[in-house]
Amino acid sequence: MSVVVPVFNTGEHLSRCVESLLGQTLDDYEVIFADDGSSDGTETRLDELAAEHDRVRVIHLPPSGGPGGPRNVGIDAARGDYVYFLDDDDWLGPEALERMHAMAVRNEADIVIGKMVGHGRTVPRAMFRQSRDRADVLKDALYGILTPHKLFRRSFLDAHRIRFPEGSVRLEDHRFVLKAYFRAGTISVLADYPCCHWVRRPGSYSRNRPDPAHYYGALREVLDIVDGHVEPGPDRERYYAHWYRGKILKRLGEKSFLEAPPDYRRAVYDEARRVVVERFGESVDLRLPFRMRVRAALLRADAHDDLFRLVEAERGVTVATTLDGLRWDDDRLVVRFTARLVYADGTPLTARDGRWEPPVPLPIPADMLDVTGEGRRLDLYVRRREDSADHPLPVTVESSGVFAMSGEAVIDPAADPALRPGAWDFVARLDAGGWIAERRLEGGGVKIARRGLLVPYRTDNGRLSVRVLASEGERVRTNGPLLRRAIKKIPGARRAVRRMRA
Repeated sequence: MSVVVPVFNTGEHLSRCVESLLGQTLDDYEVIFADDGSSDGTETRLDELAAEHDRVRVIHLPPSGGPGGPRNVGIDAARGDYVYFLDDDDWLGPEALERMHAMAVRNEADIVIGKMVGHGRTVPRAMFRQSRDRADVLKDALYGILTPHKLFRRSFLDAHRIRFPEGSVRLEDHRFVLKAYFRAGTISVLADYPCCHWVRRPGSYSRNRPDPAHYYGALREVLDIVDGHVEPGPDRERYYAHWYRGKILKRLGEKSFLEAPPDYRRAVYDEARRVVVERFGESVDLRLPFRMRVRAALLRADAHDDLFRLVEAERGVTVATTLDGLRWDDDRLVVRFTARLVYADGTPLTARDGRWEPPVPLPIPADMLDVTGEGRRLDLYVRRREDSADHPLPVTVESSGVFAMSGEAVIDPAADPALRPGAWDFVARLDAGGWIAERRLEGGGVKIARRGLLVPYRTDNGRLSVRVLASEGERVRTNGPLLRRAIKKIPGARRAVRRMRA
């Protein structure tokens, strides 16, 4: 195994990355830091690491302006059978390399996608709902995340001459990963262990505001790759819809874009509309979620002012959660809850006769506001407090409205080894009409008691959490004044704490 890490003036942010790389449980691996002309002392620290650790190699390069060149140098220098790409501000779970390598060998895979955990970033859920020995790019939504944080067979990359575009370019990772996806014999997904912790760091390369013409020129090159491998028809439209939604329509509503200078916003809008007219047929709109279809209709009509009145009104749409009840089914905890979409001021999204009532008037036909046929999904995750890794719980939907859903989920650590001992927070997630939002589950006034391996409790902020024990006899150490204040709010909990306290 070779881990390739492009580095540029990372400073103190490099520490977590290095610590995780040197702490891997796999025996036979190397770490290649490809330094892209650092000048802040990072280059000296890398040399010191290489002097201290035989598995660390450092390659110093002149500044190239982007991560593609350093990654390519890392591929060419790699001695491992497999190459994994990690960014310098991200880190790996201790067993990440060992588990991904085992899956690659077992399945003879060209690519292994290890579970990613976002820190300040959003990671698509669909990809990591379950592990797959042989995944399909479309069926399993592998295009949901096209960063290079994946394991690749090195001989596969060499045989197909797959390399990153170099220099200060955009979407270089999309072009690399997409080519690999189309040529791979087997792609595996490892979803039951948090492999990569993906961090959003202020000032990083991806956070710089791109030139609109350059950015959408890069998008055209991505679409050219799709065209070269997928015939016109439904499959190509599904691919196109991914970038239409994420790189055009979604970007027009992002906070960083809306807070940019007016001339920059106008330039982005003009370039986005130009590429839509050139490359995206109207049939692609039908493959968008409802929310994005509305934006697409306004963009195609060149209704600039109406579009931006809408995205401003939509800013901050989130989900409100309610804990409706808890009960025990033997030693399994059953959680009943409701999630509903609300605007930033807490006002619920509404529909009349199945048609969304937008927060501002829109110059589009009323039938385009019909949201009745849209898919909806309700999820409940538990998030491990130690590393922010999410684990989905089985959910049974009890009721479903246009913008609100209620359901029941079960947590059972005895039957689910992924629920490792530690503190876990409940997170509800609602996807309705293309609005996707998640929030910690409010604790409500429901009485809670301990049973089996589970110790549910409300935090000091009134949210529901649970501690998973290693054994039923484990005694739990309280967390100082904060936990004591929280315990006071739970009827009958004082007696349980006396039993739990170490």
